[in-house]
Amino acid sequence: MSDIRVFNERPAKADVQALTEETAKLLRLSLDSLYITLGGQLLGTAPPSKVAGIMSYLSAVRSASDAKSLHGTLPAALSLQDLSNGLGLICEELMREGMHYLSKTAEELREALDNEDLLRLSDETSRSHIQVILMVVAAALRLPRDVDTISVTITAILLKRGLRNFCREKD
Repeated sequence: MSDIRVFNERPAKADVQALTEETAKLLRLSLDSLYITLGGQLLGTAPPSKVAGIMSYLSAVRSASDAKSLHGTLPAALSLQDLSNGLGLICEELMREGMHYLSKTAEELREALDNEDLLRLSDETSRSHIQVILMVVAAALRLPRDVDTISVTITAILLKRGLRNFCREKD
């Protein structure tokens, strides 16, 4: 796992390039996965008890799996169906959080992005076009530099949805 301090200590130009590369990588994911990713990123702003609950669940699943592998006669703590349901609930909650955040910021994003030149750039997602759109998204969101990665995920969502479509939608 990379250290966020190392990622953010790079020169500004490298940061922009790294963020652009991250955006390009995220474009391979489904829209649902992108919303789940955004929801996961937003856990840093969630109440600690919510994050602790999710992490405790994941830790308990891992511990049960480790115990079962060490002593095969132990019963499985969770059935595959229970595990699937629990992880499904976590993913659904993260997706809702991601969608809610984008909905809350949609007006500012549309105002910043509804420009024919930017919309034309979004029709072809080259690295340089992604970089320009990413910088506009980051400026519109006005997030601290430490959480620029949220702008990366939102840019990927907007490009995946179609920037032109997003700018024409009304909440």
